[in-house]
Amino acid sequence: MTASPVSITDSARKIVAAALQEFGGSLAVLTSFQREGVVIADLAMEADASIPIMTIDTGRLPTGTLHMISEIEQRYKISVERILPDPAEVTAMTETHGRDLFYFGLAQRRLCCHVRKVRPLAARMQSVSAYFTGIRRTQSESRGNAEFIDRSGAPIKISPLADWTSEDVARYTLEHGLPEHPLYARGYTSIGCDPCTRAVEPGEDERAGRWWWEYDAVKECGLHFTPEGKVERTVDVLLRDVLTKAHA
Repeated sequence: MTASPVSITDSARKIVAAALQEFGGSLAVLTSFQREGVVIADLAMEADASIPIMTIDTGRLPTGTLHMISEIEQRYKISVERILPDPAEVTAMTETHGRDLFYFGLAQRRLCCHVRKVRPLAARMQSVSAYFTGIRRTQSESRGNAEFIDRSGAPIKISPLADWTSEDVARYTLEHGLPEHPLYARGYTSIGCDPCTRAVEPGEDERAGRWWWEYDAVKECGLHFTPEGKVERTVDVLLRDVLTKAHA
């Protein structure tokens, strides 16, 4: 039997409370301000308004995401922490491969994600023991086995909405009057960097709008899986070249 909306919300609140008890001041919320991330932020602020709300500002965010940052700051009277890439690394990458390198191959796209997202996030997370995400199992096949608390890596990943449906998220959003990213009104169901996201077509899964030109690629940005295989070795070579140029 499907759980009622109330029991699902209560379950998420219990996960948030348990995380606070275990990790205390070394806990954070990481969000790109999609619906799930805003729900997570709301649950976290309800439990403890001192939990930092963080987002990765890649330098290629949609205008709507910048608007959402402002909305969240005003609603909760907080300052959202923006995790920024190293400017020298971004410059070295774009001067070598072009600003829109991600369209030219999977290795180049993953290089861009590494420089703009993975590396700055890894550096920031060195002082964080655990963080909340808005991951849900029904978002895509690759997230079908998402755990509420994933202790397989460091920091620990906590996904209080893992068993929620998109309808559960929409219901909570409406009932609590949460702000919504303006791109949802244009048919987007997953929102990342501006040039790498599009609206989805009928019948597509929720993350089909991410990197849509990669027909057979795993629709993840590099934050949720371990690099391996030939393509990743290519990424390592490209990244090493960028870092050498950036920090010479």
